[in-house]
Amino acid sequence: MLVELADEISDIVVDLFNKSLISGEVSPDCKLANVSLIFKNLGKKSSVSSYRPVSVTVDLCKVFESILRDNMIEHLQRQSY
Repeated sequence: MLVELADEISDIVVDLFNKSLISGEVSPDCKLANVSLIFKNLGKKSSVSSYRPVSVTVDLCKVFESILRDNMIEHLQRQSY
């Protein structure tokens, strides 16, 4: 859905991301996650070690984290040369 609406919402999303960067705060919704356990198809279903946690978060928060990560890595790589 985000891809389909990209043209319509991009200016708003950029403003939200910039305000978050300037204020140093993120939305409380970005701090929440629903954690579900997924069976690994290994071992017994009754064993805790046969499951892995999967965190479900807000898609826009994932996009923001990805942009931040990529920019931080790029900055660190430039500084190391």
